[in-house]
Amino acid sequence: MPINGHLKQKQMTETAQTHPAETYLRDTSKPNSIYVRIEGNKRKLFINKPDGPIEIISLGQKNKGHVFNSWDLIEKTYIPKEQTKDKELEAYRRLTGKYKKLAEKATFTNLFIETVRMADPEKDPYENKITTGTSIDGQCITLETINRWYRKEYGMDLTDRFLKALHERKKFHSGRFNFQGYDGQLWCEPYGNGQISAGFSKEYRGKGNGYYYALINEETVIGIDID
Repeated sequence: MPINGHLKQKQMTETAQTHPAETYLRDTSKPNSIYVRIEGNKRKLFINKPDGPIEIISLGQKNKGHVFNSWDLIEKTYIPKEQTKDKELEAYRRLTGKYKKLAEKATFTNLFIETVRMADPEKDPYENKITTGTSIDGQCITLETINRWYRKEYGMDLTDRFLKALHERKKFHSGRFNFQGYDGQLWCEPYGNGQISAGFSKEYRGKGNGYYYALINEETVIGIDID
């Protein structure tokens, strides 16, 4: 068989072996998560599109996951029914509306807050340039929760110092601390015209990548990016 024939056969075999769940997640027109059944348990797979690794939420966790490659363990794939345009629009309104509602509580402003407040409710957060379109869009973490983990490690409060720096428009970085098995870090950074950006990161231990959140008011950070 000609070399091109071998290549074509190989490509057809690889395509045929692609699991339906992976095909679904790699489709940029589909949502970035799907449920499957593994060993009798309903598990969530997700991807940071367009070409990020596919991960699975760890058992007993709500958000923590790891890279998934064990496609042969999947017993069932829960392919969601296609949403109607009306349902998609309503989902966009709810998610974008969540950002807007939380931003209205902020007593400070910056480019992120203003972008949220000016967001088109008929579009999702990604289209409004609020997020990069990830599995943590709309996911919130309270400063109270962050403070609890910091206090557990260092025996002192974090949020009072952070909020003081925020309102005084001063630079603040908490340094890394254990947050749910990740390296957590709370920060704020002043920039031109008296504004200040602020957020929270939880990165894989000893790594420089993970999950990133923006401060949306004085009580809450919200998901905007995965790296």
